[in-house]
Amino acid sequence: MDKIGFSIVVATKSRVKLLTELIESIDVARRNYPGECEVLIVDDSIPEESAAVQKVCAEHDCQYVFFENSVAAKRNHGAALAKNEVILFLDSDCICTEHILERYEERYTDDTVAAVAGPLEFVGEDTWFWKAIEATPFLTCFYLPRFLPRVEWGVTANFSIRKRIFEEVGGFDESFKRPAGEDVDLGLKVCEKGYVINAAAEALVYHSKKTWTSVKAMYRRLRFYGTADCDLIRKHPARGDVVLPKRCLLYIIYSLLLVLIAVASQKWWVLAGIPLVFIAENVAMSLLVNHLSDEKKATLAQQFVAQTLIHDSDWAYLKRCAASGRFSDIRKQMIYYLGQYRGMLQIGSYGTWLQLIALMGIVVVALFIIA
Repeated sequence: MDKIGFSIVVATKSRVKLLTELIESIDVARRNYPGECEVLIVDDSIPEESAAVQKVCAEHDCQYVFFENSVAAKRNHGAALAKNEVILFLDSDCICTEHILERYEERYTDDTVAAVAGPLEFVGEDTWFWKAIEATPFLTCFYLPRFLPRVEWGVTANFSIRKRIFEEVGGFDESFKRPAGEDVDLGLKVCEKGYVINAAAEALVYHSKKTWTSVKAMYRRLRFYGTADCDLIRKHPARGDVVLPKRCLLYIIYSLLLVLIAVASQKWWVLAGIPLVFIAENVAMSLLVNHLSDEKKATLAQQFVAQTLIHDSDWAYLKRCAASGRFSDIRKQMIYYLGQYRGMLQIGSYGTWLQLIALMGIVVVALFIIA
């Protein structure tokens, strides 16, 4: 039986050292795989770095393509140039394992399997901020293919798909201008067509922590995630569900209530309650999450930072909903996978009650102030 041919597509920019490490790992995987495999590097680095990337590509038999656009558009461009049956998307801040191609091929068991997703494992220094990132729910999707036989989408840092199916569903939606949401949308489009996405637990890719530990970049990344959630619910309404009130929405209600109290009573010191409620609620949530978590616990300070990261993503979601006039979606939560409900109901219910108690407390204080 003929082996599946792979076309590896990597969209990159200004990551010469990390990209070189990835290409070197791909070299090993290509040597171990008896079938055909080509590599396309789609780059839009500045001229000096672009020259360095071209040099690496020439040394390792990779096709260099200069294409200046969004990540989704760059991946689409690379996929359009791919010559083989299956396209494997990898990210330039990753390293693939030596038998990844064999493990992927094994999971294309029949024609109903349109795509196969592999897991990612983050490697590198465990900084203080990284521990805070680990305390958020945003890393779960990177690990899912290790524990499930099938998934509904896969992170495109390690995701393969048959080229004909990729073209049938229209590839990546280029309206996702930032690197967030376009991979979820692709997987959901595939499943909505009735196809299957298998998981390949052993098709492992190591993801560098270096590109995730910049504080400013991480908050920006999560704002992208929040914005993408709104767009995903618009495109896939069935994935948006009202599970619990959003914490940041309740916080807006607190803030407005305190402003009204301050105006009515002319006691402006009441406004100090706005940041105090935010701090108190996040400290309480941090303690609860650490208490309820079955996994290794972050410190209280790290968990507090994790809660602010979650708030940052939620704020971006609300802003996107308001800007696009989708006010009915403000209460909704994007459901990425079914297991998400359990965590939301367990931890989210505590958070909601905390905020409702705080809200009642503010009302009581308001009555005393105004009276």
